[in-house]
Amino acid sequence: MTAMVEQVIERGTGKKAQIRGIRVAGKTGSPQEDSGQTNAIFIGFAPAEKPRLAIAVVVDGGKTGGSVAAPLAAEMIRAAVKP
Repeated sequence: MTAMVEQVIERGTGKKAQIRGIRVAGKTGSPQEDSGQTNAIFIGFAPAEKPRLAIAVVVDGGKTGGSVAAPLAAEMIRAAVKP
């Protein structure tokens, strides 16, 4: 499972959560509410090989998880997990 969610960061919609020197694993999402509003979601953990941090980012009214929530998650992970 870890390898699959690492691929989301390395090659998929979570590329903006990449951090040099820290292996990040995660998944993005962009669920829509009944009103049609889209929310941006990222869930993940780091470092992937020996997790010390789990994170969930939800941006109400964000466009997509990959474009809005993933970069925010990267900032938080970078601050919390030093390479």
